[in-house]
Amino acid sequence: MIVQVHNLVKNYTLSSGKTLKALEIEHFEVKKGELVGLLGKSGSGKTTLLRILRGAERFDEGEVVIDGIRLTPESTRGDFRSVMEKTAIHLQRSFGLWSERVVENVIRALAYRRLGEEVLPDWDEVLYQELQEEAMKLLGIVDLKHKAECWAEILSGGEKQRLILARQLAKKPSILLLDEFGTMTCPETRRKAIETIRRVNQELGMTVLFSSHMPEIHRELASRVVLLDRGKIVDEGDAEEMISKFLRELEPPVMKKKRIGGEVVRLENVRKRYYVVPGGQTLDMKDVSFSIRRGEIVGFIGRSGSGKTVLARLISGLELPDEGVVMLRPERRWVDFSKFGKRSVEVRRKIGILHQEFALPFWAKVSELIAYKIRIKRESAVQEAMKKAEELGISESLFDAIYRLTDLPKEEAEIRLRRLGLPYGIIKELFPESSEDLSAIYPLLDRMNLPAEILERQSHELSGGEAVRLGIALASITKPKILILDEPFGDIDTVTLRKVANFLKEMNLRDRTTMIVVSHQHDLVKEIADRIFLVEDGRVQEV
Repeated sequence: MIVQVHNLVKNYTLSSGKTLKALEIEHFEVKKGELVGLLGKSGSGKTTLLRILRGAERFDEGEVVIDGIRLTPESTRGDFRSVMEKTAIHLQRSFGLWSERVVENVIRALAYRRLGEEVLPDWDEVLYQELQEEAMKLLGIVDLKHKAECWAEILSGGEKQRLILARQLAKKPSILLLDEFGTMTCPETRRKAIETIRRVNQELGMTVLFSSHMPEIHRELASRVVLLDRGKIVDEGDAEEMISKFLRELEPPVMKKKRIGGEVVRLENVRKRYYVVPGGQTLDMKDVSFSIRRGEIVGFIGRSGSGKTVLARLISGLELPDEGVVMLRPERRWVDFSKFGKRSVEVRRKIGILHQEFALPFWAKVSELIAYKIRIKRESAVQEAMKKAEELGISESLFDAIYRLTDLPKEEAEIRLRRLGLPYGIIKELFPESSEDLSAIYPLLDRMNLPAEILERQSHELSGGEAVRLGIALASITKPKILILDEPFGDIDTVTLRKVANFLKEMNLRDRTTMIVVSHQHDLVKEIADRIFLVEDGRVQEV
């Protein structure tokens, strides 16, 4: 057996002082060369188990044996490091890459195996040529050879996942650990990912242990499925049998009812071009024109890298069109959202957005995140912020540019503020902390299948699925007129996903919220959407 687990117990001490029992596993084994799937609801312990098997997480009781190396709570740092040298892991929503070309990201990973650090040799060295040749072979395995010269940061989410897999394979691990790999990709890209993992398992003889909440991935890949619930292994066996047991808790879908009004979003002859490689190839969205009506749920589907996220960011005002106009009318009058000013600020206040690569501030308390979201969307707080901006000599247009950044992940907001010559602290100065009524969050937490005590946790104490559901709750808390969700469902298990889908349909009917949903999960989009648009090669057409 290449993996053995006996009487494993893992507890987390939360910032509130409470103890959370994450894992309690009596016995678990994996044979060399086996391909095993972990299935369970969000928070069931899948990621924690993978991190322990990786050697990246200490535990409280029991023992773990990885390829002959025995770990216990008393094991030295060197023992854990030895396990990490035999394993490789890709964690959910992890996109840590060098801001360089795709091939150079893999070359650095290969250099680490030889030199002990991720350095990039000079291009005219023999070592560089050797590593480049090996890197191209790995990119071929993950079907990214055609993207070798692209900058890593412009890859789609699915492409980034495959690049990370290539970097992990560069380490030549005995065991490959994958956490929700392929769940945020389009069906075509997901199929390629499944084929890649199967090829790695069969051709390289590599043991693969993966977690996924998507039944189809287990059906396609797993020779055996292990079912987890609340930190315990409750069953294991054939994929179909385990999937059937897992889906017993699936609630029926809420029937969608239409309350459609006039137009609230209109794009007219929009063009947006991105230079994505040194050679000058582009993603070119051109002549994009369509409208969305009040109370509609509109889905956008398409392959990874087709431009869906760009489209969502254009509608939300986070990207500006090179040509054409983006018009929004959350209430009575149309506003050209591609122009900065007071009117656009008022529109921004009525928009909720969840980004594909969103990240909650690591040490932030959940209750503080909710209070912040309420504060930046509260009308009186925005008016006070505009007065403060005027006192600081900040124009209405510059204030609008700053205000748009409050909907971005902290890291991206900081980068954009630096380009404006402003510190990140300007947002806190304009929107100082104040006490907010958090009572509206409790019914949202209930529909998101999140406990009320989560308010006392810090964001790093949430599982991946819990963080995403909290992100949806944060985007919804202020009852926005327009809600934009970019790949919000990738980390949510099938049972919980139905609850979230039902919540969105109920919110849409109750508040007439216009919703724009970007997702690779076509079945879900069909269930909730009134209309669906296909984004392909920068073009948008209704299907």
